[in-house]
Formats: sequence, C-alpha cells, structure tokens
Amino acid sequence: MARYLCLNKDCASFFFQYEFFNFRSTKIGKDNFLKVRIMMEHNNRQMERLSKPMMEPFSIRRLDESCYKMSCPTPMMRSIVNSFIYLSEGEVLIEGEEQKNTLVRANDFFLLPQGVAFSIKYYKDSVGYMGAFHSAYMGENLFSSEALKKVRMLQLHEPVKASMNAAESKFVEALLDRIYKESSNPKPDDALIKSFLLSALVELNRLSSPGVSVLVDHISNDFLEMIFDESKPILSVPDYASHFGITPNHLNKVIKKNTSKPVSQWIEESIIMRSKILLRETNMPVSEIAETFKLLDQSYFSRKFKKHEGISPFDYRKRNKKS
Repeated sequence: MARYLCLNKDCASFFFQYEFFNFRSTKIGKDNFLKVRIMMEHNNRQMERLSKPMMEPFSIRRLDESCYKMSCPTPMMRSIVNSFIYLSEGEVLIEGEEQKNTLVRANDFFLLPQGVAFSIKYYKDSVGYMGAFHSAYMGENLFSSEALKKVRMLQLHEPVKASMNAAESKFVEALLDRIYKESSNPKPDDALIKSFLLSALVELNRLSSPGVSVLVDHISNDFLEMIFDESKPILSVPDYASHFGITPNHLNKVIKKNTSKPVSQWIEESIIMRSKILLRETNMPVSEIAETFKLLDQSYFSRKFKKHEGISPFDYRKRNKKS
C-alpha cells in the first residue's frame, strides 16, 4: 500500500489523500513476476494521471477524449472528493470495498461519495463524463437541512447508482454538458456550474437506489473479480463453472442474467485487456502474447484483437508503445 498526499497550488485549503493498493496479498511465482512488475509500473503511471483532475475542488472530463481514456485497471484508491461517472454509451466495471463490483452501463450515473475506496477494473467504448467535487465546493447552502433532503445520496458513504430511461438520461446528459462547457471556459462561472450540478444531483437522487448498485449475486461478483484480477490466470468456461461448483450452462445463465454478456465474452474482454497491456509495456512478440493466453494460433488472436479494437495487435503496439 502506498499513501499519497497531494496539494493543489490553486486551492491550498483542499488536501486530497489517496490510498493505492497495487495488488492483493498473493503468492507470486517466477512466471508471473514480469507481469506483476509490468502492472505495478502501469499503476504508478495511472496514479499520477488519475490524481491530477481530482486534486481540484471541482473537475469534469469527457470519457471519449483520447487524453482521458483508460484502457486497463486502475489501482485501488480512496479520496475525500465525491467522484462520479455518467455513461451514454459503453460500460465500466468498478470495484468497491470488500471486493464488491458494480457494472455501469449506458444511461447509468454512478456516484462514489468521499471516503469510499474504488478501482476501475474494466473500461470499454465508454462515452459520457467523469468528474469529482469536494463537498465544500458547493458551499454551505447545499448542506442546509432542507437541501440535505434533496441530495441525501451524498451522505450515505456508499456507492449509489441511478439507472435511467432514455428521456431521463438525456436530461442529465444535457446538464453535464452545460457544466463541462462552462468549466472549459477560460473564466468559468462557478455559480452557474454549481447551479447545474445541484440540479443534476437532485434529479439523480430521485432516481437512485442506494444499496443496490453492487452485483448482489455472489457468483457474478466473484466471477468478474476473478477474471479481471491480473494476478490470476484466465480459465476456460468449464474451469470457472467447476470453481463455483455448478455446470457451465448454469454459470452462463447466471452471468448473462446479471451482466447481459455470456462467460465466453467476458473471457475475451479480459484477454484483450491484458494483451493491450503487454503490447504497450513489453517487447513480447505477438505470437508469445497469444500463447500466454493459450491461443496457439497467432492469426486467430490477431483477428479477435482487430474485432475488438479495430486495428491489428502490431498497429496497436506501434501507436501505443511506451518509450
């Protein structure tokens, strides 16, 4: 565990403390040592990138801007800001405390109140907004006795998800878009931003369901935890089913019911995510990467990769290789 204390020079009264947990306690064999070291180096870079926007009393970013895209897991972190993600497209898997996972999809708004630990485990084709704000940013008026009733979700100290219909989602997206555009101005109007933000929070508070944001089905939760744990090998569908003591057919039904995807598709997503890390962070040949995931046919691996990313593994490495 590493502890970081960050101070924003423009707002010296705000201190944001993060705790990062690179890996859970696990026995690491020689074969996994290189992969673990690669992931630790990646996490260090992610810490630097993620902490910058969150050091401000308020920040908002578009998820589809290339400079803010995340392509692999982030370290576990905890802050004293309220963090949020809104999706109009795509999906994000967020791990909370006690290894409880939440799958955020299109038309979902996910709020992490200050002090709650989280990690972004998986991120794909996501369009929308992510941001953070310190409670003090809104001023005392927001936390008057009357206002508290309207934004109770900020006081729960647990993740909250609001799943919206198309009309509700468009309304929230329009508010976030106004906030984003105003905050992008050279001299943003803080009063206007706070007004739009409060309107969005009041609407989301009405739509949210505290306590039901996480995957309550333990099989779905544990399966996603296993498949995106970089320290664990990727298994076959029968092997995962055997781990849970159920048939492959039953496992597929449970996972698809709770995540809208079959087990095989989640396995593919995990393979592609881990492959992208190896392509960026190492000089490992593509054939060896394919073999790492028990895909002995390099051309098959390349076809799968291109289907997911739109480009070949070689082109992906050329565009994203770390110097």
